[in-house]
Amino acid sequence: MSINSDNRRSVYSTETFLWGVATSGYQSEGGYNGSGQPKNNWFESERQGKVMRTGAAAQFWTRYEEDFQTCQNLGLNSFRFGLEWTRIQPSAHTKSAVAPAFDFDVLDAYSDRLAACRRYGLEPIVTLHHFTHPAWLGLDAWLSADTIDGFIEYVRVTVTHINCRLTDYYRLPPLHWYITINEPNILVSNTYLSGQFPAGVRGIDAVLRVYNHLLTAHVRAYNCIHDIYAARGWSTPRVSLNTYCSDLYWSEKVIWDLLHLKQQDVKLTQLQDYSYSKAKQLEAALKNANLPFRRDLPYQLGRLVHRTSNWFGRRAFDIRRFSSFLKELDTCDRPPRDYIAIDYYDPFIAHTFRLPSFSDFEFQSKTWRGWLMSGITSKWWDWRSLPEGLYFFCKFYSQEFPNCPILIAENGMALRRKPDNSIATNRSDQLRRSKFLEAHLQQVKRLLDEGISLVGYMHWSLTDNYEWGSYTPRFGLFTIDFAKSTERLVEDHLGDRPSETYARLVQIGK
Repeated sequence: MSINSDNRRSVYSTETFLWGVATSGYQSEGGYNGSGQPKNNWFESERQGKVMRTGAAAQFWTRYEEDFQTCQNLGLNSFRFGLEWTRIQPSAHTKSAVAPAFDFDVLDAYSDRLAACRRYGLEPIVTLHHFTHPAWLGLDAWLSADTIDGFIEYVRVTVTHINCRLTDYYRLPPLHWYITINEPNILVSNTYLSGQFPAGVRGIDAVLRVYNHLLTAHVRAYNCIHDIYAARGWSTPRVSLNTYCSDLYWSEKVIWDLLHLKQQDVKLTQLQDYSYSKAKQLEAALKNANLPFRRDLPYQLGRLVHRTSNWFGRRAFDIRRFSSFLKELDTCDRPPRDYIAIDYYDPFIAHTFRLPSFSDFEFQSKTWRGWLMSGITSKWWDWRSLPEGLYFFCKFYSQEFPNCPILIAENGMALRRKPDNSIATNRSDQLRRSKFLEAHLQQVKRLLDEGISLVGYMHWSLTDNYEWGSYTPRFGLFTIDFAKSTERLVEDHLGDRPSETYARLVQIGK
């Protein structure tokens, strides 16, 4: 399944297909938001009991070497590794007018972990921002343009220091792969629309303002990293952001089209019509793909939501609200991305609903309406598996952006198991993770057989971890019994051994 004929090639080569796992710092490291620990924008939600505390998480901060060795034993050659701004520039305060000093001991510690990653034959894909920011920036940091400057300074200091330590101290090549901002479309929607992430305000005005700032920050970070590498004579890095796959144009594809505006030579006055034509193009492609949906009652209801969301997205989109992004984009002589990175779970808005169930609420609903909506909306373990959709989106993007490499930056499925083991159930579709892996990697093989420029596949995740307020959704190749310890267990509560399945499939793929 490799994209080149020589699988013995060094993992530092850009031509090696990347088989790996994806993680994030806050979700797996442990050591946030407790007494004397770095505090991020989830601190108040944890303190007030609105969500579960992260606590020790999966203890990746101390168990990283064991995890890297495990990945090597599985036959993997890549690891998506998250850096946490909160740990690198910490403060004991939850609001500060002055940016705290950088903790260079932490930067050295991250460098040591990345060197260990390389030592086990794993090429790091480094994420610089994964939904969280330091609490001292305030809850709604990305509503302020000042956060962009703070983020770029964090990127500049972090990228420079870590790579100098890798090259000068460890005699290793500088990092090659970067993701600047993880899933900006989910960060925006979960914070300022659905309310799943902490925020002080909600609404479309906030959505558009934050999108403008996030995309501006990405472009500046992209240029900053490339400038650092050019000034030091390092080999050219590959930098991008990643998006959560969605069949709603205004939720995802519009981001990639905005990043390519300059190359498409679209005038500002034409942009609304251009975006609408691109939305219709995606709708037509999805219809022609004839994907094997299970067209039950929840699906039919979800289709109404999709049509309504499409109508609303078109009317809410206002390019005039993206002024700083467009100004920054105008400085670029190429699209500010070196590859396309997508996260594929269940991207279909028609799967928003499920048949009513009121027994699996993760958090108590405070209103009758909230209770009802929780009962009929899909949870992590309700996300439907449609591997053919992974093939569709990768191929669609390869046609939209020819000669641009594509990375599957995340792909996974959830089981339900409470951290105290009081509830541990099967999925309603009875799907096991091993079967999920087999079906999705078959689509990866199909893409590579057709010559699609796919450069890697990252499975989310290596272990069970903290899933944005809860430990109940289980995404790990290795499960964890949080009631006892953070030991990585090969067999999950259903008797499945997905890590062994993944290792077997990767070996076949090589």
